[in-house]
Amino acid sequence: MEYEQLRHDLKTSPILKLLRSQNAALILSFLHRQFKVIQRVAVSQVELEIKLGDYLDFLRDIHPDAYSRSPKDYLSEWCDDQLLRKTFDSSDNPVFTLTPAAEKAIAWLEELQKREEFVGTESRFLQIFDLLKEIQDRSTTDVETRIAQLEKDRDRIQQEIDQIRRSGVVDRYSSTQLQERFLLANQVTRQLISDFREIEQNFRNLTRKVQEAQFEKNSYKGMVIGRVLDADQELKDSDQGRSFYTFWNFLMSDNKRQKLKSMIQTVYQLEELRPLAQEYPLLRRIERNLLDAGEYIVQSNHRLTEKLRQMLDERNLQENRRVAELVTEVQRLALQIANDAPTELDFWILEGEPAVHLVMARPLHPLEESDTPTFSFDFTNLPEIALDEEIAELYQQFYVDEDLLAQQIAQTLEHCSTIALTDLVQLYPVTQGLPEIVAYLAIATQSDRHSVDSSTIDSITISGIEPETQLQLTLPHIIFRR
Repeated sequence: MEYEQLRHDLKTSPILKLLRSQNAALILSFLHRQFKVIQRVAVSQVELEIKLGDYLDFLRDIHPDAYSRSPKDYLSEWCDDQLLRKTFDSSDNPVFTLTPAAEKAIAWLEELQKREEFVGTESRFLQIFDLLKEIQDRSTTDVETRIAQLEKDRDRIQQEIDQIRRSGVVDRYSSTQLQERFLLANQVTRQLISDFREIEQNFRNLTRKVQEAQFEKNSYKGMVIGRVLDADQELKDSDQGRSFYTFWNFLMSDNKRQKLKSMIQTVYQLEELRPLAQEYPLLRRIERNLLDAGEYIVQSNHRLTEKLRQMLDERNLQENRRVAELVTEVQRLALQIANDAPTELDFWILEGEPAVHLVMARPLHPLEESDTPTFSFDFTNLPEIALDEEIAELYQQFYVDEDLLAQQIAQTLEHCSTIALTDLVQLYPVTQGLPEIVAYLAIATQSDRHSVDSSTIDSITISGIEPETQLQLTLPHIIFRR
């Protein structure tokens, strides 16, 4: 925390400007009610103006001389102050979302006003302890060390199983321990949803780079595309990008989502947590909230692709227009010269003799004598050749239908926006062995919508062409997108 940096942040930070604003109570209370209490990522402009109008009427009854402006003026001002972001949905209707600054301000005030009966020191310390143990266990590359760690965990679990079988008693968490961990899970969920605004902002910054590069002088298409793709790949390869796409792949798995729903339902049905269930409903809607927040980030990435395509279309139109102008100019000059043709026979004189290089004038390469090969064939004692197997292989030739695979991918993407190849082969098991996987890879590389991430490696087991043959494949992480 340097002096000059703090001085600059105190002057320019949208969060601090909001907290110093005279309307801070109005802004924060209203945005918290509309986005956090109801748990929504985006709200339409029409609905937000109506809700803000009702809220202003309520406050004017208490403070008659306050808040004299219209709801539309307030929303426009909040957008200018970087507290709200105005975008358009698929139907071109204006919607509002919170910015990272508004998310952080609301989260800070929620933490400030949080009235918990106790501070969960045990659960937080155990969380730190478990994280440190996970870092230690997962950072080793020594095979024997990792095997020893797993065997130690196995022995501990086996001892607990034996103890339960002997005593018939399960060591269960107390009511305090359950409530402590439940509150911690809700707090982490709230922070996670708030962090999504930062990730979305990074994608928007990348889109802005595309727009800036488009208006630079002497910027060629290849140069602009290279810069955009490099920035896009850099974002995906960053720690934040890898973490987000790993999370998104987890959330797109039907099995893992069902498991998450089942665990949440079990937790909220516990008798010890019933007093907190109504007061802390955030965890119950975590799947829907995360899907909505993640979908906005994916849409931001799609908007980047659309912006790149739009830029290339505009460049093509500009180039075509320039070519048409040059052709028209040449035709105009030709018509002017046609009416005033030169009278000299030699109106164009070449200096010096022309240099002519004919293809047939080139000499042929000289023939070089080579030693005559000597060899002999021995046709005696040749083994008998059975052609049945070779003929059978000709009849067993098969064709991998890429159109059918593409149709299966499209049917799956009707229910989700993205799906990994590892999950797709679970829905449609591989029946034609390795060639079918190669066909999936070809489909992924032929379309801009799909991606092949060589930095992440997946392992899958498929059935081979031969009966009862299993193949263990290691291949790049392949994602199919709608």
